[in-house]
Amino acid sequence: MEYKDSRPRDWAYKAVFKEKDLPSLQEMARHIRETHDIGMIEDFNLKCEQKLTGQTTAILDNGIEIQSVTKSEDLVVNVGLQQCINIILGTSSSRWSHFGVSQGNIPAPAVTDTALLLENTSNRIVLAWGESVGMRLYFGGITSQTSLASPDIIGEMGVYNGSAVGATLLNRTSWPTTNYNIASQMSPISDGIFAAPMIASCVVEFCPVA
Repeated sequence: MEYKDSRPRDWAYKAVFKEKDLPSLQEMARHIRETHDIGMIEDFNLKCEQKLTGQTTAILDNGIEIQSVTKSEDLVVNVGLQQCINIILGTSSSRWSHFGVSQGNIPAPAVTDTALLLENTSNRIVLAWGESVGMRLYFGGITSQTSLASPDIIGEMGVYNGSAVGATLLNRTSWPTTNYNIASQMSPISDGIFAAPMIASCVVEFCPVA
C-alpha cells in the first residue's frame, strides 16, 4: 500500500507589486479583515498560481497586476501545531499575529524548528489577515517600502503568535537562494523592485487529502 503523508502542511506565496499599488493592496487587506472574505484570499492565491505557470497575466479583481511570484511548500512545525491544540483546548489565548522574515534558508525547514534563522524581530510584519475555514488557516502580510526594502532577499518566513523574541513559530517556509532572487526577473530601476510592496500569503492545511 502506498503511504500518503497526512501531516499538516503549508504553502506560501511571495507576490511583488509596483510601489504605486500599495494603497490598493492595503484596501484589499482591510476588506478581507472586515468581511472575512475567504473567496478574495482564494482568488489571490489562484492568481499567484496562474502567474507561476505563465497561463495569463495575473491581474487581481481590483485591477492590480502581480509582478512576480515565488512559492514554497513546507510542514507546520511541532511547536506551532501544539499551540494550535492549546488554542482549541482553551489552554492558551495567544493567537497568530505576525509574519517573521529572514534572509536565511539553510538548513532546510524541519518540524523541530522553533524559530527562523538569524531573524531580526524588528522586521516582523503584523498580519494583514488571519482567517480560518474548515481545516485550513489563511494568513497574509504586506510589506511596504519602509518596512522591508528588498523583497528579493527574503529567504524564509513564518507565522508567529507575537512580535518579540520567544514567540511561538507556526511554520517555516523557505525559498532556496536560486529561486527567491526576484531582482533577476525585473528591472530594479523601472519597476522599483527594491522599494516594492510585497504580499505574503500562507495557507495551512491540517488534514491534506493527498
